[in-house]
Amino acid sequence: MSIVIALAALALVACGGGGGGDEESPTATVVATATEESSQDAARRVEADDDPSLPGEYVDLPAIYGGHYGGEPNTGPHVRATVDYSRQGLPPVGGPHWGSAACGTDPSEAPPFCGPAPWGIYREAWEPETLVHNMEHAGVVIWYNTSDQDVIDELEAFAQEKLSAGTLLVLAPYPDMGDETVAITVWSRRDVMAADELDLDRIQEFIDVLYCRFDPEGFC
Repeated sequence: MSIVIALAALALVACGGGGGGDEESPTATVVATATEESSQDAARRVEADDDPSLPGEYVDLPAIYGGHYGGEPNTGPHVRATVDYSRQGLPPVGGPHWGSAACGTDPSEAPPFCGPAPWGIYREAWEPETLVHNMEHAGVVIWYNTSDQDVIDELEAFAQEKLSAGTLLVLAPYPDMGDETVAITVWSRRDVMAADELDLDRIQEFIDVLYCRFDPEGFC
């Protein structure tokens, strides 16, 4: 929050006549006006926050895309093309994404360039361009590439608990990420772990600290 201080008036007031009258001391009236940080300004601040004490790995989207969120160039434009996210690592944590149509709940029947996906648990992969839009909407995406059904079951139970509590979250497989890995992402941050070292407490901390920090459109 920024504070704007305005000196509204500075007045000298003299009372009485002759040499024996009393004089009032100079008075100053100070008017303070508080201005709320806009959601877009807050989003740009969060996008640029490389604080190493925050959970996960910071990905510098402004450096990669040469601009900032909502600017020109924009780190989060809607596009109608496949996006190469390799410069930021996988899974992606922002960048150009799809938003040309509503997706429905079945990735295999989704229309071209749709986004975001409905919040929920999926056993079929969405295109990453779709799920980047979910992160633009302040959400968390948990991605996995593992054949270990026990790990998948744990992730699904965890995700269901979060969804039942109202968390904006998608859980889905992502075969293009490293083999036998799990990742959690929000806009500009990512935490990746080996599937056989799944740590739900670590994922919970990531959510506790980072969920809804980036919220340019006011979904939280």
